Amino acid sequence: MSSLLVDQAFQLELVQMAQLRLSQRKSASPVTRQEISETLDRLFSAFPEWKSATSSTAAMSQLEMIFSTFIGDASILQAEDGHLPWLKDTRDSISWRYWERYRALLIRQQLPQSAINFLDRITDRIIDLCGDPTKKSRFDRRGMVVGDVQSGKTANYTGLICKAADAGYKVIIVLAGMNNNLRSQTQIRLDEGFIGKISVPIGENASRIVGAGQIDPSAIVDWGTNRTEKGDFNSKTMSQFGIHPGGHPLLLVVKKNVSVLNSVLEWIDVTANTVEHGVKRFRNMPLLVIDDEADNASVDTRAQKFVNGIADSNHKPTAINSRIRQIVNRFHQVSYVAYTATPFANIFIHPDAETQKEFQDLFPRDFIVSMPVPDNYVGATRIFGSTDEYAEDGVTGLPDLLRAVEDHAASSSRKENQGWMPPVHKVDHVPLYNGQDAIPPSLRRAVQCFMLVIAARRERGQMHVHNSMLVHVTRFRAVQRRVIQQVQETLDQLANEIRYGGASGLDEFRILWETEFERVTRKLDLDDCPPVDWDNLARSLRATATSISVREINGSSGDVLDYDVNKEQGLNVIAVGGDKLARGLTLEGLSVTYFLRGSTMYDTLMQMGRWFGYRRGYLDLCRLFTTQDHIDWYGHIAQASDELRREFDRMEATGATPGQFGLRVRKHPALTVTSRAKMRHGTELQVSYAGDISETTVFSLNRSTLEQNYRVAKTLIERLMSSGAEHTSDPFQPRPGNRIHRWKNSQVWTGVTPEHVLAFLDNFSTHEDAARANTAVLAKYIRTQNTKGELVNWRVLLVGGEGEEQAEFGAVSVPTVVRQPKGGYGADATKLRVIGEDGRYVIRRLVNPRDEAVDLDDDAYAAAFRQTLSNPPKRRRKTDKDPDAPSGVYLRQQRSPRDGLLMIYPLARSQEVLAAGDRPIDHKFLDVEQGPIGLAISFPESTNAGSVTYMVNSLYGVGEDDEGDT
Repeated sequence: MSSLLVDQAFQLELVQMAQLRLSQRKSASPVTRQEISETLDRLFSAFPEWKSATSSTAAMSQLEMIFSTFIGDASILQAEDGHLPWLKDTRDSISWRYWERYRALLIRQQLPQSAINFLDRITDRIIDLCGDPTKKSRFDRRGMVVGDVQSGKTANYTGLICKAADAGYKVIIVLAGMNNNLRSQTQIRLDEGFIGKISVPIGENASRIVGAGQIDPSAIVDWGTNRTEKGDFNSKTMSQFGIHPGGHPLLLVVKKNVSVLNSVLEWIDVTANTVEHGVKRFRNMPLLVIDDEADNASVDTRAQKFVNGIADSNHKPTAINSRIRQIVNRFHQVSYVAYTATPFANIFIHPDAETQKEFQDLFPRDFIVSMPVPDNYVGATRIFGSTDEYAEDGVTGLPDLLRAVEDHAASSSRKENQGWMPPVHKVDHVPLYNGQDAIPPSLRRAVQCFMLVIAARRERGQMHVHNSMLVHVTRFRAVQRRVIQQVQETLDQLANEIRYGGASGLDEFRILWETEFERVTRKLDLDDCPPVDWDNLARSLRATATSISVREINGSSGDVLDYDVNKEQGLNVIAVGGDKLARGLTLEGLSVTYFLRGSTMYDTLMQMGRWFGYRRGYLDLCRLFTTQDHIDWYGHIAQASDELRREFDRMEATGATPGQFGLRVRKHPALTVTSRAKMRHGTELQVSYAGDISETTVFSLNRSTLEQNYRVAKTLIERLMSSGAEHTSDPFQPRPGNRIHRWKNSQVWTGVTPEHVLAFLDNFSTHEDAARANTAVLAKYIRTQNTKGELVNWRVLLVGGEGEEQAEFGAVSVPTVVRQPKGGYGADATKLRVIGEDGRYVIRRLVNPRDEAVDLDDDAYAAAFRQTLSNPPKRRRKTDKDPDAPSGVYLRQQRSPRDGLLMIYPLARSQEVLAAGDRPIDHKFLDVEQGPIGLAISFPESTNAGSVTYMVNSLYGVGEDDEGDT
């Protein structure tokens, strides 16, 4: 063992020991820097050999990260079903052996202490919402846990499984994806965290102790599945070796596969201890079912008929859904807990769906838990940004990590089927770039970035770690293999340039490092991401250039991502695949992603986001190469998901049930996703805008559309000026504390009739991607409410801004409104391309939150602020502050259901942009004669709100039906 490895081993042991000691302190206050320093000093005194073999500075930094990570509170919706909490009364009688050794393992793995403490609290809450296994009475509990992609759901349900086993659950079934690789990966994680041994095939004796078993080997778990690729459940093998539940906890990790689930049912038929109505069932054998990726395959996609509210009992659900429900109903005592990052499909399950054979469907009727994420988690909101009414600029995000890909196809139009990897292609497609058997420059650049990442992490001391790159461009295995050959040839060529090209062979990498990485590292200025000097990086680049392997990861490939086998030295891999890489599978140390595959379905897009997760020490090095369409869609999803999360928090505060949340989701305008891609058929949706705001953030740059919308806005304002509606320039409203809110350079009209607003909406054209602000749907909703005596009195606000140009609307003119384009302006103003080359212009946020209060006096404003403070948003980051203004949700509640607010924003075409060195450059970033007109409508809350029905298209895999990646 080299001295460097000895140093790293001592460093790891030092940090683990310090974390353990600090975690045992009795104070509930945050761990201070002084306490960390004093703990390290005591350890150095006890183990003087560590003094020279470790870095106290590095240990201090790592421990500060461990004890400073912030996690907010979970939100929980519960049914009013009479369920009684049971954990408090039984806690002292339970020996928490499985949980305590798992907790110790997490400390050993240096999980942030706040994350361990939170996991302890939240798994207590979840197990308490499940059935009490210590009682003989029958129970059937259905719940769901919602957490972000790659945010730690496996760790969460591992903790839940440990506590369930401690409490008395005898059988644990984990439904783990639809392919062997994912099932095996899940089994390996549970071997380490729950079983404590390597799960070998049944009948083999050798089973090495790992993970939790190294901490306490006496806590025994039986298993009926193992970690090998072919280690799924087999009823014949179980029967042959006489494995029966009832003694030690029995774990089964199974695929969502009809034959496998049938095998589980066959085993139940042989093993169950009672017969009920001719069906074999288990009595007094508590079952916990963990349904991982529960929105995938578990949901019955066949529409069940209801007559007078009664479900068709002869309905035949989809095969996997049917088997899962049958397994659940073979136990008298069962708790089913679904885990997912994308709960929309599960929420849409009909709460009353049931059949004679399968009984009730899997709707999470009893509880839904919305999980927070640590502030060091990198998810959709962190990368793509989302609107935040409490943020200083109203938006968030890390656009510096995104790189738009444009050279993958002959044209950006989805109608094209030419180029290296066009959006529409078939199984026999040959990927050629400019007629050559080669990858496009963008993918070559991505590979170079990955090579630099490995070297940079090595220079930061992250030597024996996993590094992964994801290439996901097609679902066809035959096309994937051609891509793999091209990537391998490129990798070999680049490695040769690095090793044998001398100084000149590194020139391209040096330029890439200085222009692509150094700037971002300086800008992000992250404590755990120090700058790396090029000279040192070059040496590491030569040392690591040939360490990268290219793997094919799909249903027929023999390649596996054997991270566990290579955990001592680390695995550097470029994983090329399709659907198998798109859901559930964890890519360790993922830093560079090249992603062209797409969908407009929320769940599919989010699950494809394998790049989400934790990037400690290398976030500044991560890059996502994808199309601008994907960047826009993920930004939209991030916003919609945040809105639903906030809605969930508010419903928790009012004591709402899972069923009520499901109803709200079904009518939420954030889910009205359409696509510019090719469509095959439409789906009917119902939405309600009550208590919501709709605003345009995507604009067409078609000349006739821009001119038409300007004329429509001008016509509305001219009619308002002659209608007798009360008109005010520079409106203002008094605010509590003798303050005044002014809308300088703006105009407002009150007493406006709905006819004026509807005429405006009927003639105004919104971009097809502006789904939430579709004027036809908005007008339909207003007309629906008009029949109920609501939305009959309107106020129109024409917003003036700080633009250099004036927007002329007849006798009225206002300065144009400046809004930041999606993705910002970049560091080099000469390279700005917000320009809508595809006919679109996208901004991050249209409405300034205070604009919604233009029609509210100080009493209404104060009332909304009191409601906001009574139900503040959940803290997501340690830096989050208490709100200093009312939330838009509560502002809308102060408005009468009769009153609506229409806001019009004439957007600027140009503004001052800062180039490198903060040198101002006046850059015309919209090359159009007429700037876009933005519109927003703030709708009041209503207890009498109707829904409007319309058709929304769904994307199907056009041209991809010849061969699948299974």
